[in-house]
Amino acid sequence: MLRSAEVMHLVKEKAELFGVQGIDPDEVTFDLSKAVARKDQIVQGIIDGIYQGLKSNKNISFITGRAEFSSPIDIKIDGKSLTSKNTILAVGSRPYLPDIPGLEEAGYITNDEALNLRELPDSMIIIGGGYIGVEFAQMYNRFGTKVTLLGRAKRLMKNEEPELSENLADLLFQEGITVHTSAEVLRAGKDKNDSFVEARVDGEEIKFIASKILLATGRIAHVDNLGIAQAGIDMEGSFIKADDQLLTTAPNIWSLGDANGGLLFTHRATYDGPIAALNSVKGEEKKVDYRIVPRAIFSEPALASVGLTESKAKESGYDVKTGIAYFKNSGRAKAIGQRNGLAKIIVDNKTNKILGGHILGPRADDLIHEVVVAMQGHGSLETLTKSIHIHPTLSEVVKNAAKAAR
Repeated sequence: MLRSAEVMHLVKEKAELFGVQGIDPDEVTFDLSKAVARKDQIVQGIIDGIYQGLKSNKNISFITGRAEFSSPIDIKIDGKSLTSKNTILAVGSRPYLPDIPGLEEAGYITNDEALNLRELPDSMIIIGGGYIGVEFAQMYNRFGTKVTLLGRAKRLMKNEEPELSENLADLLFQEGITVHTSAEVLRAGKDKNDSFVEARVDGEEIKFIASKILLATGRIAHVDNLGIAQAGIDMEGSFIKADDQLLTTAPNIWSLGDANGGLLFTHRATYDGPIAALNSVKGEEKKVDYRIVPRAIFSEPALASVGLTESKAKESGYDVKTGIAYFKNSGRAKAIGQRNGLAKIIVDNKTNKILGGHILGPRADDLIHEVVVAMQGHGSLETLTKSIHIHPTLSEVVKNAAKAAR
């Protein structure tokens, strides 16, 4: 879906830049149903491939249905009883629904429904300034929907480096998205055929009207009707309480991925899986280490990070030096017409050890892995600065950021 939005933007806004003639931007239209159908086909193909691989393993038996614990070892699946010595939970998360007066009357969708709309809404209010809100705001704006994005924090993507998140917010504004930060949502409701959201922004109450309200207000563990209490599993806020070996408060039940909170990414769950399996099946005591888990916002330009931000590094007591390089100085970025963004490297001034990397720019979600590998190998700054990079490539920006660290 994000790729469809990227292509739509490229055709409408940049065709002439690359010498493509005969395209009238005002005549270009978007068929949301076809984009959704393409997405569904790709997703189903991935799911089928995973299940075919698992089903070929003779040690795995598949039972489908709704499961509920009746005790730490007893599980009912659609009424049928099953006894399990050890259990691993991989239940994931679901959208968090905030308590906003009038929201039910107004009607809303979450990111789940937003990926399956068949008709393009004329307008959309998105509540939430995190990665989900940002991705959907840009995507639907590029499809042709008039988007208003309301973020509660002082800036979008509050946990990212300010230079990157503020730069991306400016780019969203330039694309025509209405962005309000420090927005306190007060109430919602119906306004004739549309919905409305009233919010306090900079001390002023403003009424926003749109045909759709999209909630992007975070996620919580998907444990509804799972019988968590009967299993002896404690919750920590909205997530399952699990230790660094992924063991829950029930001595025979492990939990992995989104349900445990923290880093809500598929690649984190993929990392957790083998650890939970070895600990539960073979009795090992392997521990998770989340210090070097990359993350990405699939906007355009993409924003990707790993490790500590500059402020977090200083709070942790490090003597910090940083290096920044800009994509506008990259020959490759100029050639592909994507010059926005920068790379920032965070370094321990005493040891020259890389503490974090942060990139806003074309293919940032791929480029960040150069920093990930360097950090995983306990590499110093020279791991990046002394490596030969192909010219002209976007990866040179990462190297130049490392060279600029002082």
